[in-house]
This record gives sequence, structure tokens and C-alpha cells, in this order.
Amino acid sequence: MRQVYIGKTKDVFEIEKTDQIDHVGKFVMVFKDSATGYVLDKGRPTERVVFDSGYDTVVGEIPGKGIVDCESTTYFFKLLEEKNIPTHFIENLDERRMIVEPASLFSRKNEAKDLQGSGNLNNLEVVFRMSYYGSLWRRHPHKRPCAPLNTLVEIYSKGLPNEPDILMRDDTLVQLDIMKPEEVEEVKSLTEKVAQILCDEFSRRMLHLVDGKIEVGKRKVNGRIMVIDEISTSVFRACKGFAADTDGSCTSYKNCIQTAHKDGKRTIKAANLLTPDQIAKVFGFAHD
Repeated sequence: MRQVYIGKTKDVFEIEKTDQIDHVGKFVMVFKDSATGYVLDKGRPTERVVFDSGYDTVVGEIPGKGIVDCESTTYFFKLLEEKNIPTHFIENLDERRMIVEPASLFSRKNEAKDLQGSGNLNNLEVVFRMSYYGSLWRRHPHKRPCAPLNTLVEIYSKGLPNEPDILMRDDTLVQLDIMKPEEVEEVKSLTEKVAQILCDEFSRRMLHLVDGKIEVGKRKVNGRIMVIDEISTSVFRACKGFAADTDGSCTSYKNCIQTAHKDGKRTIKAANLLTPDQIAKVFGFAHD
């Protein structure tokens, strides 16, 4: 197989005739154990690593993570396909490798390579938010955390290495020729459907889905927009013990949410938030 992409948590290969594998010309995603996150108290004796899929820096490895990510992505892709949501999933080769349809990405090549600081646009990530939490609260801290949202969809450009993702306005996406107006609307509509399917699936397991993210691309053979990359337990935030009042806000937020404001930075944490590994165990994805 010919390697076409080396990623932080996945590598991608193209299937060739000499590989003696069905689906020549399709891609194989290999899920790795590497994990992204950030370092607390960097350079100090108290330094520790925090694994968080919302960050783009690889900070270590979690043994078996690639297996769990592959299994959970397979599960959720099959679930979406059953609900008539198009994905790039074809089949699994083994516990770490998945065959997928090639996709055209919403990416752009760097047009100013001669200028320091310029870079490529490396596709988009689409975030759906069901509860008022995380970076949304940090940006707009006037509402009570854990208030309900009507499936808020936000589109981000994927950050360059060691840089955060960047929230994109709809008109910016159009003006910069990244997406057409109708593509923006289609992606948002598709994401809303995906979010509802996933919320229902989490609710069946007595979990509340706070937010999540997907990637989208266009099927190369017909240009149809579909869900791509991965939908593993690493891309979700979910909590246990969610109890909604008449307005849909969580009544447990005072015992769960902790916020701080220091040196101009806001932080928010939820005690009842599950780790990706804990979500995997609830769904039965965990491996020894």
C-alpha cells in the first residue's frame, strides 16, 4: 500500500493492485495509539499530561486506544448508514484498519508560501453542541453552564500543528471560496441529523451527550457530501447524572461545574464528564 497521509492519530494508505486486497484505489485508515492533549505546569516538577481530543498536539500514547477508536468508529458509521446518513466507511481489515472511500476535502493549498506564517487550510471540523459548555461558555460566559442548545452547529478550520482550530463564519467560508452557500447549509443540516442520532444512542445508555465533532468531505465519484475521518469515543463529551428541569437545563450543575477566571483566561470543568475510555466501557468498546 502507498502511504498518502501521516496524521497525529491515524495514517492513511491507498490500496494498490499488488496488495491483493479488494477495493483497489480505496483508502485504508490505520488507527494509532497516539493521543492529543496539553501539558499542565509545563517545565515544572508538577508537570502532567492531560489527554484531550480538542487539542492538536500529540502528548503521548494510550495502549489500545487505536483499537477502541477503530471499533467505535465502525459502530457509529454503521449506525449512521442505517439511518441513511452517508459516510466513507466500507469495511474493516482488522481491529486497527478500516477501508474507506476516498474523499475530496474542504481544504486549500497555501497561496503565499513565500511569506512567513502562511500555511495550508487542512479541511474543516464541524462541531455540534447540545449543552452550553466548553469553549462556547468561555467565549460567551453570560449564560448558566449546561443550559440546553438547539443543536448549535459550528464549523472550524483545522488548526496547523500545535495551533488551535479556528471558528469560521458562514460568510467567511463562502468569501474565501472554501464552501458554496448551499454546501454550508447542507453540512449544517447533515450535522444536525447526525447529532440527533448520536444523542438518542447515548440516551439509550443513560448518558447525556454534551457535544461532539465530525469531519465532512465529498465523495470523489459523485461529489456527494458525507461524514469522513472518525467518529470515535475520543470526539465526544458526555456526562452521567444529567437531570433536566422544565427548561432543559441540568439541575445538578452546581455540584458538577467548576469555573475560574485568572490572567484573562476562563476555564470550565465538569465533575460528571466521562473520559473517552469511560464512554467506551459504557458502549462495550473497551479492550484489556
